Amino acid sequence: MHEIITLQFGHYSNFVGTHYWNAQDAYFTYNDSPNSPEPEIIHDIHFRTGLSQKGIETYTPRVIIYDLKGGFGQIKKMNKLYEDTTTDESDQLWNWKVETYSQMPYPKNEFLRNLEEEEEKAFSSEPINDINDNEIDFEEKNFNLNETVKTWSDFNKIYYHPQSIYSIPEFQYDDDFSPFDVFTYGKNVFSKNKNEDENSFEKNFRFFAEECDSIQGFQVIADTIDGFGGCASNFLEQLREEYPKNSILSFGITESPKLVSSPERANYFKKQILNSSLSTIQLTELSSLFIPLNIPPFPLGNEPFLKFTQPNFGLPYHSSGILSAAIETATLPFRSKRDFIYMSDFVNRLTWRGNTKIGILDLIFPFPISEFGEIHFQNIVSNNIKNGISIDLSMSQVQRIKQIQRIQQVQEQIYPPTIFGQSVVIRGIPNIFNSVSRRDNPKKSTDITTDIFQQYKSLKSGMNFFYSTNLAYPIPNSFPKIFKNLNLNGYVDEFRGFTNSSSSNSVKSIPTLSHLTISTQVKELLKLYTNLLQKINFNQFPEFQDGIEGLSHDEFIETKELLYNLCGTLENDHNI
Repeated sequence: MHEIITLQFGHYSNFVGTHYWNAQDAYFTYNDSPNSPEPEIIHDIHFRTGLSQKGIETYTPRVIIYDLKGGFGQIKKMNKLYEDTTTDESDQLWNWKVETYSQMPYPKNEFLRNLEEEEEKAFSSEPINDINDNEIDFEEKNFNLNETVKTWSDFNKIYYHPQSIYSIPEFQYDDDFSPFDVFTYGKNVFSKNKNEDENSFEKNFRFFAEECDSIQGFQVIADTIDGFGGCASNFLEQLREEYPKNSILSFGITESPKLVSSPERANYFKKQILNSSLSTIQLTELSSLFIPLNIPPFPLGNEPFLKFTQPNFGLPYHSSGILSAAIETATLPFRSKRDFIYMSDFVNRLTWRGNTKIGILDLIFPFPISEFGEIHFQNIVSNNIKNGISIDLSMSQVQRIKQIQRIQQVQEQIYPPTIFGQSVVIRGIPNIFNSVSRRDNPKKSTDITTDIFQQYKSLKSGMNFFYSTNLAYPIPNSFPKIFKNLNLNGYVDEFRGFTNSSSSNSVKSIPTLSHLTISTQVKELLKLYTNLLQKINFNQFPEFQDGIEGLSHDEFIETKELLYNLCGTLENDHNI
């Protein structure tokens, strides 16, 4: 069935993953009509069938979710599908006084309470006679999630199998006195877990892996500025030993940093650089393709993006939604019935030259097209990529670091990046657009996609992969209300006109374009890490040396050399 197992490491990565799984849930159709369209998504790639303890057939994601103790919010290991309904007979025979101590349950916001009510209605065997005509549909109701989302479980719509949930008990979420903020903390936790009788690899991972028919690869979403980068690295080491030939596609997430006081700011920033550098080196080595992702904490000067969206990048709920849309769109060909491609074939096409396994991901969200096929901002790409209309989600990390450090550097000679491989996925382009008038022939999807792909061909990549579908990116009610000047289907609303205040809260889907490249452009990120590591006195951070997986000074020197060598492989690659 070409299964993909997803691994999520870290609280912010679980924000991204929650948006991802909510989007997968939106693809399901429950219309049994013979005339209903056949779904374009192969659900069995990401989802597994099973039986609950009540004998009810279940359909849950093939995912393992790592977070700290207290980081799961209202998510329970034993949820409604798998709750134990048996009673202990010994409790019934006990005649003495029993005192029960329980922790206060995590408070559910209005969104989650309404979601439970909708599920109870859907699965109720009794007919509902007293329907209120004034009742607002769940998908239409505005739950004001901007104010009520505190953790990723606050907008989660999915039930997970108990083996999907793994809490790290040694550290508490949001603990300022003992934070999980060091790369080697994660490696120590995983090594300790590995030596236990029932570790997460043997118990949780094997549960999903052994029921698969033909695993095509593994999808990893990991925080890279804290201990979860170390967790992911050690997990992938063990994964590589058992699955040396399977593809591992990893997304390293760098969340916007927290505001810290001036006296602590320098050390806080240096610690993030150490964590990000170590994660980048080890995850790149262990993955088939590693893609760093970041949302900058300052407004983007991107006119097309800001004309149609109004996100608050300071909210993880908002920023993670954009990152998730990029991941979901870029990986769409792995689970599509039409023009399906294996993850391994996809990765091999991009990394054919073998000089780097680090990718750069851009996103156009929404793709600015009207229902008549008119594209706003015709020049989608330019010869140096930077002047296009896409959001740069990988190299924005460089701009974030430079802004924090206010780095003043001598302007080097600028070369257009050499692209070795690129993948362009355009979605939400209908087969036939509406006609402007009866006299005009309506535009077809090929009229649009041919021109788009031609613009990317002008970048002269060594290897191209182009994919288009009329399946737009779904916008469930759990997604942030960030769109404006768009109609119901996410097309540019030319009749409404462009105003800063016109919000489109009822958007159901969004045309989207992702652009994934392997190029010399990544040298800028690696070079910045290398230069910053040169300025760090490793002896000032003894916490990185603690534990059985502690980093020695020699290993720190080796990390700097590995980064330098990666830069060297790209230094003179300006022509293929």
